[in-house]
Amino acid sequence: MTRETRSRTLRPTTVLVISLVLTAGASAPSAVAADVPLRQGSPATAVPAPGATVVSQTFGGTSLPSGWKAVSGTWKVQNGRLVGTGGSRARITFGTPLTDYRFEATARFVKVDNTSRWFALGLDLPSSGATPWWIATLRSGSTASNGVEFARRTPSDTWNVTDTAAAVGAAGTGKDVRVRVDVRGMRATWYLDGRKVLTTDKLRRSANGRQALLVDGATVSFDNVKVTSLPSANPFLRGAGEPALAVAHRGASAAAPENTLAAQELARRAGADWIETDGQISKDGVPYVMHDSTVDRTTDGTGDLTTLTSRQLDALDAGSWFSARYAGERVPTLRAQGADIKARGGRLLLEIKRAASKDQVARMLGVLREAGILTPDRVFVQSFSKQHLIWARELAPELPRGYLTSTLDADPVAVARELGLTAYNPKATALTARPSVVGDLHRSGVATMAWTVDTTAQWKTLDSLGVDAVITNRPAELVAWQDAQG
Repeated sequence: MTRETRSRTLRPTTVLVISLVLTAGASAPSAVAADVPLRQGSPATAVPAPGATVVSQTFGGTSLPSGWKAVSGTWKVQNGRLVGTGGSRARITFGTPLTDYRFEATARFVKVDNTSRWFALGLDLPSSGATPWWIATLRSGSTASNGVEFARRTPSDTWNVTDTAAAVGAAGTGKDVRVRVDVRGMRATWYLDGRKVLTTDKLRRSANGRQALLVDGATVSFDNVKVTSLPSANPFLRGAGEPALAVAHRGASAAAPENTLAAQELARRAGADWIETDGQISKDGVPYVMHDSTVDRTTDGTGDLTTLTSRQLDALDAGSWFSARYAGERVPTLRAQGADIKARGGRLLLEIKRAASKDQVARMLGVLREAGILTPDRVFVQSFSKQHLIWARELAPELPRGYLTSTLDADPVAVARELGLTAYNPKATALTARPSVVGDLHRSGVATMAWTVDTTAQWKTLDSLGVDAVITNRPAELVAWQDAQG
């Protein structure tokens, strides 16, 4: 199998939709309790293809459908509909654990204790119905300020309501409403009769969460329940049977002088999916490509890059230190690197280094925009600095972003949410010491890119963990190894 046939085509980013539980009473919601670890995928678990119908249920006869588990309240099939009655959080669970899916149903309030009573689409509940879980709720009086909600029932059996809104019209009693929630990772969107009413990005995914219907202080009938698998919102998440993305660290830096156009060309010829590079700003404000703070190691010059002018940097030999074959290779400007990618192909994973201000980040992104490659499918931004990523998000929110770290954060998912990350990019040894993080991030819609990995044994380990991208000095060898795996 060639690299061309198995490389991923980056898909447009889509909005994730998450549903939370409606408050059951007037008491104020409590703070969020500790989250359950996210589940990791298992090779034995079949992942539905995007667009596949996972649940399509109407209600004939008199028995509950196979696989539907009435946890609490009264649930029965009557007159061609599923009818649920509950004084407090009646629940029926069904479906399967999914990361990205659409949940639809037709619902009708038959009877309510008062207009604050509700039903909910359960977005992430264990089959037992035990806490914690997340739901998207609709009140009978849905025009109230909290008529629709996303909420979490915590392990301590209290509410954490994260998002509320008023619907355009009241659901009321005795009429059908079509409800839908699109869920992708940590994001979810609520639709009522085809109109978007509320979005959240606060969803946290549980170990074995599946779908459910809930009723509180009401009798509600349901029909035409449908769950459909959706394409991942994150195009960097590795699909079933796909290889991890091969990222050339500073170009093919084991075969050519790092961060040069020669190293970039070798990485391109090797079939690398992305070419990683380092951006810094010269004394006179020109973005250059170099990893170290000084030019001492990789050129015939000396001094901190930020104290040298573009004229001084352009005169340096950036190849002789590596081998005589590359004598005269220059330190490229970021503009020249972008132009080379535009002309000859490739995708750029740009590490922002030592940017002292938002303006300096803007200059880096600006030269790539002028080169014609500043698009989400051509440029990915990463940094060890959270501030750099915040500036990048403000300047070019459409670009994917990754957070580099040598050690794992206590809660990588929380960091991903804070920064709006596409990928969490840890040192490989840190990741292999705590491999459950891969599953945690995946269930929250976040990819993992591990660095810097150059041996077959390490590639095999990371592949088994489901890592989405491998950053390596040896892209040709990595691609060849991946191809040999079939």
